[in-house]
Amino acid sequence: MRIVEDTATHLRMRDRTLWISILCFGMAALQIIVVAIGRDALSHLLLAAVEVAFGLAFFRATDVTFDKIGRSCGIRRFDVVRVMRARLAFDDIRDIKVEVSPSGDTSESPSCRLSVVTASATIPLTISYEPDWARCNGMRDTLLNTVFAADARPPATDPVRDLAVAGRVIEAVALLRTRERLDLTTARMRIEQLRNEARL
Repeated sequence: MRIVEDTATHLRMRDRTLWISILCFGMAALQIIVVAIGRDALSHLLLAAVEVAFGLAFFRATDVTFDKIGRSCGIRRFDVVRVMRARLAFDDIRDIKVEVSPSGDTSESPSCRLSVVTASATIPLTISYEPDWARCNGMRDTLLNTVFAADARPPATDPVRDLAVAGRVIEAVALLRTRERLDLTTARMRIEQLRNEARL
């Protein structure tokens, strides 16, 4: 996801993986041409089917528009199985959250995505996660400046604390060890301390 426009009236974000789909569909078409020529039909048809499956998996697009004048956020997401549309008033938005991937990514920059938090739900702005924590936090700051221009901003978040509080202890320990170069025992103790603080 990236910011494509930030003016006095609108902030627009876009996420596109359609180019991957086009590439996969093109490769599948090439495999079918090879089959038409008459070479090793079965293996090329299987390869074409795999390429079409990958193409469909990445066949999605998201557009998010923050209307600064109308104080609303419009989300439009398209993927191979559905189209999702949502409109939220700025007053209904409680936070913009950077969510960490549930895949157990333990790099120093975990895979993450932006989500809008309301009183009743957390709405991801994209389906996919990107391995760039610093960039996601930078975009979060920009969105917070837009949505909470006249109000107090929500506090910054820490992915280690979020994982620990959510009960994803193994992922929290792994991320903390990678980020701060700690041994396993120290990292486990720190995560347990975070969990105990959250329970109070």
